[in-house]
Amino acid sequence: MNLGQRVGVFIKKRNLVEQGDLVLVGVSGGPDSVALLHILWKLKETLNISLHVAHLNHLLRGKEAEADAKLVEQLAQNLALPFTIEQFNVASFRQKTGLSIQEAARIGRFNFFERLAKEIRANRIALGHQADDQAETILLNLLRGAGITGLKGMLPARGIYIRPLLNVRRREISSYCGQNLLPYRIDASNLKPVYTRNRIRLQLLPLLEQGYNPQLVPALIRLGQLSQEEDIYLEKQAQQVYKELLLETGKDSLKFTLNKWSSYPVPLLRRVLRQVWRGLAQIEKNLSYQHIDKLMELIENPLEGRILTLPLNIRAVKNGQVLTFWREEKRKPEDRIDYLYVLNIPGATLIPEINCFIQAEIKPRPLIPDFKDLTTQEAVFDFSQLNLPLFVRCRHKGDVFMPLGLKKTVKLKDFLIKQKIPREKRDKIPLVANGKGIIWVGGVRPGEITKVTPRTDKCLYLKLGFQ
Repeated sequence: MNLGQRVGVFIKKRNLVEQGDLVLVGVSGGPDSVALLHILWKLKETLNISLHVAHLNHLLRGKEAEADAKLVEQLAQNLALPFTIEQFNVASFRQKTGLSIQEAARIGRFNFFERLAKEIRANRIALGHQADDQAETILLNLLRGAGITGLKGMLPARGIYIRPLLNVRRREISSYCGQNLLPYRIDASNLKPVYTRNRIRLQLLPLLEQGYNPQLVPALIRLGQLSQEEDIYLEKQAQQVYKELLLETGKDSLKFTLNKWSSYPVPLLRRVLRQVWRGLAQIEKNLSYQHIDKLMELIENPLEGRILTLPLNIRAVKNGQVLTFWREEKRKPEDRIDYLYVLNIPGATLIPEINCFIQAEIKPRPLIPDFKDLTTQEAVFDFSQLNLPLFVRCRHKGDVFMPLGLKKTVKLKDFLIKQKIPREKRDKIPLVANGKGIIWVGGVRPGEITKVTPRTDKCLYLKLGFQ
């Protein structure tokens, strides 16, 4: 059985395409994608599929990238296939987003594929990842401490994406290109041990093969296949636990009972938490090990009401034997709470934006309650140190604060995080400030500079109230 026939068997066995599918083939110009395109072209009558070639120039390698695009165009024309070639400024996108070059390129490439697939109504997007790529991915995930889900590597089919060459070695692809006189380009950046994946390919894998296991790549592929099978089984088991624990489903929210939580195996519970997050976040990626650990701590902690913030605006809170998750819409800049009022002294200052008020009184030092008896909603200041007028306002980017008991300023954001104040509540904290800075984080802590001392004669007493 030749290579093309093997790929055809793999495609049918894994149900990667259906008759009548339009398959968008991502072709970089390298040997893997060139071989993939040629094999699918030879199989298109047997599989009853049609093809469209797609290439994205990342504008990172100048004339070399232009030559890649030209080769893909010529190849598509030789095979009489429709093609689309576009450019995407990865460097500019990286600068705007702060991503790595590789991640910025990957996002740009996949966005291009998916947009084009919608435009031409393609049913599948075929990628040229092969067996050696799979081994590198599994080893990379192993080094990162991944569990079974990470060790399964890339799937032959995931959503609209298919990878027909996952059971083909790199050397077989080189041989196929040579036998069929297929021209291809080599990306020089793949030969430099700069990125972690490159170092695994160029240094680590050869070292392990030569010194430990000549059949390492097939061994890693088997590990991936076994992990895929076990992952599927465990996901199904976790889905059953999910259903048994689910109490209520609302709009962008879920509630689970904790009454039987401890009766289930921890590995399944961790998967349940990942499934919950994926469902609310509407994303296929998994929640990190660290975030799952924080969720487990939240559940096991006897304290209630603490809100845990997860990636993509997902929140979790435990109240009694109920664990609630919800997705909080990211607030737009125009929706941000913004206010500034002169503090009435004496008197009350209403802050309607956050439904509260601050009552202010001037009192001689002897009439001030003992500091130990003050609640967090009360604060007392040395009137002579205030630098009137005082204002009450919302927090601003870059705010700093010198908390009572500390002799240096800290970022207000860091202070609020340390006080374990949830992100969604931080904009609802009134800040009392003078021309020099914040003197009271309302309901949290007063400042150091305006504190009452033995030399204080007259005090300003503030009390925070809610409507």
